[in-house]
Amino acid sequence: MQRVLFIYNRHAGKNKTWASLSDIINAMTEQDCLVTTYPTQYRGDAGEAIVRWSGDFDRVVVAGGDGTLSEAVAGPARLPQPPLLGYIPVGTTNDFAKNLNLPLDSLTDLAVTAVTGVPCTHDMGRFNGQPFLYVAAFGAFTEIAYSTPQKNKNLLGYNAYVLEVVKSLSSIKPYHIKVESEDQTIEGDYLYGMVSNTTSVGRFRNFPPGNPDLSDGLLEVTLISPVRDVKDVEELSRALLMTDPSILNSMLTTFPARKVKITAANELLWTLDGEAGGAHRVVEIEAVHNAYTILHGK
Repeated sequence: MQRVLFIYNRHAGKNKTWASLSDIINAMTEQDCLVTTYPTQYRGDAGEAIVRWSGDFDRVVVAGGDGTLSEAVAGPARLPQPPLLGYIPVGTTNDFAKNLNLPLDSLTDLAVTAVTGVPCTHDMGRFNGQPFLYVAAFGAFTEIAYSTPQKNKNLLGYNAYVLEVVKSLSSIKPYHIKVESEDQTIEGDYLYGMVSNTTSVGRFRNFPPGNPDLSDGLLEVTLISPVRDVKDVEELSRALLMTDPSILNSMLTTFPARKVKITAANELLWTLDGEAGGAHRVVEIEAVHNAYTILHGK
C-alpha cells in the first residue's frame, strides 16, 4: 500500500470541484493508497507542507492550479531528494497540465493518474536565485495575470484575462531591454517577454513555438515586438481570442538558452508562474536540469 500525502488548494478553480472531494480521495484509495489530506492554509503552504512531511510518504499528490503546482515544485527544490509528484489540475487555466497528457475531462480519472501515471523528470527555472516551474514573464499581460479579480477568473476562466487585455490595449507601451545569452545579444523595444519551459502559456498551444523539450537543460526565450498600427492591434486581439500564436509570427522572436541575462532601461514588473515576481531592472535566469519528477498520463 502506498502512503500518499494529498495537498489541495480549496480556493482554486470553481467551488463545484470540491463537492467531488470524497470521490477524488476514493479513486486514489481504490489504487491501494492510504491517503492523508491537507488543505493549504496560505500562499506558499503547498511547498512548505511538502518540505515538512513528504519524507513520511511514498508520494505527494497536489490538486489546484498552476500556482499551487509551482509551489509544490519550487518549494521542495532545496530538498536533497524532492518527492515524486502527482497532479490534479483544477485551476483557472491549468497551463502546465497541457504538458502532461492528463485525462482532463474526469476528476476521478485525474486522481487515478496522479498515483498510477508515468514518472518523467523535467527541468525548471531559477530567477535571480528563486526557483520557478514553467514561466518567468514581463510586459503587456503580466500585471493582468495577477490583478484580474479571483471571482472573475472563477466565473469567466480564460475569458477574464482576454477581457482585461482587450480593455488595456490602447495603453500598452513597449519596454527597452537588452537580452544576453551564451550565443547572442539582442537589444530593442518589446511589448512582452518570457523565459519558459512549457508548450502552453495562457491557453496558447505551441507557445513558444517549436514544441520545446522540457528535459533538455534549456529554457525558451520569447519576445513580442511592439504594436505598430491598427492591424497589429487586430492581430493581437485575434491571437488572444483564438489562442493561436501563429497569428503573431511576424512579431515573435524566440530562441533557446541555458542562461539569460535581461537588463531593462527601467524596472520591470515580472511574474513567476502567473504570480507577482517583483520589480527588477536586471535579472538572471537559468535552467535547472532534471529538477523534479512528475507523473504523466499514459
